[in-house]
Amino acid sequence: MPETNSEGKIGYSTDTEFTANDILYMLRDLPDACCIFKVLTDPFGTVKDMLFLYANEKYAQLVGRPIAELIGSTYYQTVSNQDEDWIKFSYQAAVLRQSSINRTYNSQFNKWFEFWVVPVYQKGFCAFIIHDVTADKRNEETQTFNTNTNNLVIECAKAIATPDFNKGIKRVLRRIGQTMEADRVYVMRIEPETQKIKELHEWVSKSCSTELPSKKMFEKTDMINIWLRDLEGGNVLHMTDVTVIQDSSPELYNEFLAGKISRFLVTTLKDKDGLIGFLVVDNHSLEIQVNVVEMMETVSAFIAGQIRNNDLTKELMFLGGHDALTGLGNRYALNQSLTSLSEMSVPVGICYTDINGLKAINDDKGHQEGDKLIKDTAELVGSVFKKKYCYRIGGDEFVAVIPDIEEEKFSELVDKLKGKTRKVSIAIGHKWSRTSKDVNKVMKSADENMYKDKSMFYKSHERRHANNT
Repeated sequence: MPETNSEGKIGYSTDTEFTANDILYMLRDLPDACCIFKVLTDPFGTVKDMLFLYANEKYAQLVGRPIAELIGSTYYQTVSNQDEDWIKFSYQAAVLRQSSINRTYNSQFNKWFEFWVVPVYQKGFCAFIIHDVTADKRNEETQTFNTNTNNLVIECAKAIATPDFNKGIKRVLRRIGQTMEADRVYVMRIEPETQKIKELHEWVSKSCSTELPSKKMFEKTDMINIWLRDLEGGNVLHMTDVTVIQDSSPELYNEFLAGKISRFLVTTLKDKDGLIGFLVVDNHSLEIQVNVVEMMETVSAFIAGQIRNNDLTKELMFLGGHDALTGLGNRYALNQSLTSLSEMSVPVGICYTDINGLKAINDDKGHQEGDKLIKDTAELVGSVFKKKYCYRIGGDEFVAVIPDIEEEKFSELVDKLKGKTRKVSIAIGHKWSRTSKDVNKVMKSADENMYKDKSMFYKSHERRHANNT
């Protein structure tokens, strides 16, 4: 009965006696499953089975047997979903008098249980208390997945954040591949208009012994359209078993996937204008503790952004060194090339070209026709000397600087250019030198020769009618 102590608090007498039934009622009301065993041993003291002395309703529900069937029966006689470890733990608690706490997964119930095994009464007796920790376990797994996923995303973001685009992409692909224990990870760039493969960046595991499908195979099988079909407008396609493709695409499966690709994960790469490519993982592990879909979506956004930045950088660099109208190098690019050549000693040929009568064309037919003539001339010069060696250095002036070329070959190219001037009237001046160390003098000589040719043209043609027929 409750008593009031000297401090006026209600408590219980220390000499209160509880009967065995009182104790059992307390166990009955436990929020967890509970049972008490007497261990059964052979003459050598080895535990062979356990005799039920008590079980509460929650334990009876757990094993699917009424309490009446359990009490007085043994563990092996009554429990179908047996855990062999229980014998070991019962020995530790009942005989050695050592408590244990363990966590185990029960496949029959698809649940995680944590059980306490404690010695009770006297040697030979023990109790099991079983607590369902499925929710806790799954929360832990979710937390682990989230932490691993976030860490991988951060690592990928750091890896790709480098001025060297190719190096950054390689780092990201390697990090993804190693974490996902994959055979290959690659970025496939495509031409948005044609959906043809533009470029491929890939990482392949050193332990991969399989001959993986190549770029040629992707083009042959129109893999891009297959992915787009299966994505159904989404961003991620996670194919965990490629055998399902057998029915819809038997030729693709039998010729290119069987024995090579068992599973793959495809994520779209997009910028503000639409689809620009795919991030793909081949033959990854299904056991890694990472939310692969979330990770791939996030990392693909980083990669797409970096691709866009790289394209813009290339475009700016191109514009900085190229003429916007013709695509040939500009004066800045020419000066860079001349500086480099002056520090070398290789044969060099320089050909100056100037359009005859451009002003008359602009005056009589308009600047649109004049621009067309400029572009046609650039195309002509570039087709003979290769565009990478050609520069537009003024409104109507072009120069080709060809390094490491012999005089005979250079003369052949100049003659070829002269033979293609039926539709375009141009003045040509050229000079070849055995060494590029004095390349600026060679430039000056070629320029002077061009003006001589131009002067001869205007002596025999009326200025305003040149190129105007």
